[in-house]
Amino acid sequence: MQMAKFLLVAFATAAVISITLGAKWSYNVGASDGPKNWNGTCASGQKQSPIDIMTNTTEYDTSLGGFTLLQYETKPSQKFTSSNNKHTLQVSLPSDYYKVSGGNLPGTFTTVQFHLHWGSDNTKGAEHGMNGMFYPAEIHFVSFNEKYLTIGESLNHWDGLAVLGVFLKVGAFNSHYDKFLMESMVPKEPDTDKTIPSFPLAPLLPADKAKYFRYNGSLTTPTCNEAVTWTVFNEAVEISQAQMNMLRSLKMDASNNIVNNYRPVLSLNDRTVKSSFVPTEVTADGVALKTSKVLLLPILLGVLFKL
Repeated sequence: MQMAKFLLVAFATAAVISITLGAKWSYNVGASDGPKNWNGTCASGQKQSPIDIMTNTTEYDTSLGGFTLLQYETKPSQKFTSSNNKHTLQVSLPSDYYKVSGGNLPGTFTTVQFHLHWGSDNTKGAEHGMNGMFYPAEIHFVSFNEKYLTIGESLNHWDGLAVLGVFLKVGAFNSHYDKFLMESMVPKEPDTDKTIPSFPLAPLLPADKAKYFRYNGSLTTPTCNEAVTWTVFNEAVEISQAQMNMLRSLKMDASNNIVNNYRPVLSLNDRTVKSSFVPTEVTADGVALKTSKVLLLPILLGVLFKL
């Protein structure tokens, strides 16, 4: 029974990857198949991702507590599959092993893969912005709601997917990321796979998982289904310049490397971005410029009553 479920989920995951990555589209902003010309929900949807997270408009939400990351600290006996699908580096995981719940997510979610987005230089690459600033890369851990039989079915529901987004910045060498970014592990040629040893997922996440942003959005690739509960962590994870360059070494075709594989940010429209903490922006002289809008009014009233 367990093997049947594994095969069913694996088949469905492959089918979804085929749907979202098989159609002709590109990240080339000026191209006929670029983001501005993606059709269907990508064009008509009102809850599209990614977005630029403006921290002074976020709403502090006390219901956004800690996550339960089941078996993220361990590694399964099955190996992982690392793939170059001409759009990104994706690592597919054994089904029904890693689970995510808590954090006010609408259910328990099974993590099936992670993939990355990166730029041609260190000034861009992440899909989500932070007050107009963009990190050089972003990693997404994709999970689907276990109340749905397959990831394909989950795409039809607003609560179908939960994605954990982590910003990556250039700094110290990261031995945990080298588990899939070392030369021998990376499938550089387009449409190629490599079987790699399994490893725990927890060390890939930020040390501080209590501070994050939450909003309802979509896949950031066609077909842009509005089925994603997004969690974007506040703290970035460091990888080395050499590790960043390894991502940029992947080939899209015989002549071009995969770079700038991110969708430009979309309008928030009538959505509200929630935060699990009260974010502040601090000036050079140490003065906090803002606090979450849900706490701003009481603070202002307090100041007025003291005058």
